Amino acid sequence: MAGKKLAIVIVGAGIAGLAAAIALREKGHQVTVLEAAPQISKLATWPRSITLKRWQNGANITKTPLYPRMEEVYGYPYFLIHRGDLHKVLLDRAYEVGTVIKVNSFVSEVNEAAPSVTLNDGTVYRADLLIGADGIKSQVRKAVITDRDVEIIPDPNCAYRTLIPGELMMDDPELKALIESPAANCWIGPEGHIMAYPIRNGALYNFVMCHPGSVPVGQPNEQASLDDMNERYKTWDPVICKLIALVPQCLKWQNAEIEKLETWVSQSGKVVLIGDSSHAMVPYMAQGAAMAVEDAVTLAECLDRVSEPAQIPDMMKQFQDIRLNRCYLILDGARNNGGVWHLPDGPAQQERDKRMGEPPKPLEQQSEAADTAENPNKWSDPKFQPWMFGYDARVETISYLKNHPAAILAV
Repeated sequence: MAGKKLAIVIVGAGIAGLAAAIALREKGHQVTVLEAAPQISKLATWPRSITLKRWQNGANITKTPLYPRMEEVYGYPYFLIHRGDLHKVLLDRAYEVGTVIKVNSFVSEVNEAAPSVTLNDGTVYRADLLIGADGIKSQVRKAVITDRDVEIIPDPNCAYRTLIPGELMMDDPELKALIESPAANCWIGPEGHIMAYPIRNGALYNFVMCHPGSVPVGQPNEQASLDDMNERYKTWDPVICKLIALVPQCLKWQNAEIEKLETWVSQSGKVVLIGDSSHAMVPYMAQGAAMAVEDAVTLAECLDRVSEPAQIPDMMKQFQDIRLNRCYLILDGARNNGGVWHLPDGPAQQERDKRMGEPPKPLEQQSEAADTAENPNKWSDPKFQPWMFGYDARVETISYLKNHPAAILAV
């Protein structure tokens, strides 16, 4: 179904904004992306598995097979890719399909009734629809939630990110095995975990530590102390200590989420929020970017049913109805996953490890609720995994709109 071609302004050129730009341009809409940064900075690995390990010795707790299982079961492979590389792929595609991207564009005012945005230099951009994809500290969100400042909730933990050159790992047999194996490993322990995997065909080892810390939310990555890293992890698996010894530098980022919003759509129905601006979540299920891309695909399918701009508000309500509950279930799951991974050693941790290592129950013995995980490792849970990874945003949106014909105004 091909609807009216609309003029759309997207604020924010992150993963959510670029994914939305691509999906909308592919439907033929006129899309302008406004990005505050002065420039946009610029591969993937098919992992065989994700293994959760004990923090102090690296003993395997449980392993989730990924390749070729994910493609066989869900139709698409599971990728490991650096966030910057994914952003570069999206940016290239956005330009390829004809998206207009304006950098150094600071939004100072949002008129949700028009809708329009005014930049610091006085330039005004008007559109049929304004999309807020400007992150956890969204400026556009103020035009949607007008009665208060939305609460940004810092997590107790920061992410400490680094990239280790693969060549530095080749002289040690244990480290060589890590860089040469297309697999993700996650050491889980008291008040922290470490996620690590090779990227760019083994040229780099992505190494992310999560443990207590604090920096201002949304602040650009600041340098973390390598001495602190060594002290923090000196009693962990000796492999971890070897890896930290190779770290060239480490950047610190505050994990955070936002309160659950009652609406993602402005009063006029002409401003809508996607990605972190509407459902920023902690990274403990690695689904933040995935939810942003699902938002983008759903939004494009909804707008493809619009034949007149007057229909946009109703379709934005349908977009929200399709997306909100799923995103907030993932948000809750991510937060809960952090709590499960970061248990102190003791009876609760022992029960967690025992349950993670158990084979799945027969389906008839499992809970009816699709969002209820029987296995503490949600990646392996036989009900949660297909609910999370088996979701096709385009198919689900088309089905929803077909079953809700009142959502589409007669013209």
